[in-house]
Amino acid sequence: MASKVSIISTWTVKAAGGSQHHTDNCKIIELTPWDILALQIDYAQSGLLYPMPTLEQVRDVSKSTNTTSLIDHLRVSLSRALDFYPPFCGRLEAITEQRGTTSFVINCNNAGVQFNHAIADGVTIRDIMESNCVPHVVRDFFSLNGVQNQEAISQLPCLAVQVTELVDGIFIGSTCNHVVVDGTSFWNFYNSWAELSRGSNVISKIPFLKREFPFKIDRFSNRISIPNEMVNSSDKFIPPAVQMLREKVFHFTKENVSKLKATANHEMNTTKISSLQAVLAHVWRSVIRCRRLDHNQETTFEVSINMREKLNPPLPEGYFGNAIYPVTIKIKTGELLEHGFGWAALQINESIASHDHEKLKCIYENWMKDPEVQKLGDLPSNYFMLHNSPRFDFFKYDFGWGKPIAHRSGVGNMLDGKITVSPGLEEGSIIVEICLSSETIQALEKDIIFGEFMNSTPIVSVDRTMRARI
Repeated sequence: MASKVSIISTWTVKAAGGSQHHTDNCKIIELTPWDILALQIDYAQSGLLYPMPTLEQVRDVSKSTNTTSLIDHLRVSLSRALDFYPPFCGRLEAITEQRGTTSFVINCNNAGVQFNHAIADGVTIRDIMESNCVPHVVRDFFSLNGVQNQEAISQLPCLAVQVTELVDGIFIGSTCNHVVVDGTSFWNFYNSWAELSRGSNVISKIPFLKREFPFKIDRFSNRISIPNEMVNSSDKFIPPAVQMLREKVFHFTKENVSKLKATANHEMNTTKISSLQAVLAHVWRSVIRCRRLDHNQETTFEVSINMREKLNPPLPEGYFGNAIYPVTIKIKTGELLEHGFGWAALQINESIASHDHEKLKCIYENWMKDPEVQKLGDLPSNYFMLHNSPRFDFFKYDFGWGKPIAHRSGVGNMLDGKITVSPGLEEGSIIVEICLSSETIQALEKDIIFGEFMNSTPIVSVDRTMRARI
């Protein structure tokens, strides 16, 4: 489908200034090693698809902000949400030091968030939901495509929101600098915005803004610095043949997820393999099988773990920032296929479980002696990278006219093997969005073993009566 997206209006949205929650000591936020690891990857992109509000619903939600249109209402409620999340409307700054290193801070100067109103002419919810693969037009539902986090030091916003109007729905696409937040922090913010949009005067979870790092930093000072050559590197990663990569959405029902989990645990005579680990192992083995690789080649699966759950003592409630670490499992493709998928699931489980507080402490102490920044271009072949989590309950984010009906990701960090997971509409089900070559997707669709546990994404019927332009 050719792009039919037109930007109608662009605003800079600043914090309203009504919250007294945050103090002066949060105006300059120094980045932790967790944040710095994301410097040279793309902005993160996630978006939710909603049915078009009715005229009555638009009037109802607009009452809480004294606005006359849904777009104005969303801008005003976003401004109120930013009161609680000043890093989003700040700017990333680089500080060059005499010893040949650079450090980074977020200056919470209320420079603002980019907000676009766009129209996707002739595009319907059915076009998005029923397409064999995610249509390319979805990529234009996001701002700042292809921008790396590090590029924000040229005064780019840390957050860009685009509200795209479809024929019978709207898509709210968010593009955020990954050095500012991880998924947990971002979706807490999004939930707060939705709460304020519904008319609430308070948010349910107050963010903890002060960046805390639980391990001692003694390299030069209490500020993390990295060598200038890493910062000034010009070899920006450009995914090979991005237009040849496709994203396919697969729906694993609650029943099929339960079967995968039970089968994996039974194979390995254990009970510790989770539903997500079983689904990921099934997807991993299936894609490798469909690629028909030499069995001596290696494959790697990256799963980012939430360190909020791993540290002792735990991070403060509502910690706002990055607190994830990429755990990687590397296996020969022959070994992966020779064993059952329960074995693969157990490798994922045990790798995650092994990263306790002490292991993470050792990892970061070594990192601080020789800092390194991840680059997508340095990843080996047959690399799989997990994004998002079924724990992010997208379907509760109601802005006042109903819950979303689908999640889609943007072109940011697109690579052959990117896997984005989200909860399904049915509790216990899982949606898996896989970015692969067209040839691999076609082979996966025909793979009998994969298809045994997979259903197509359910069609969502949308009432088109009383729908209004926004």
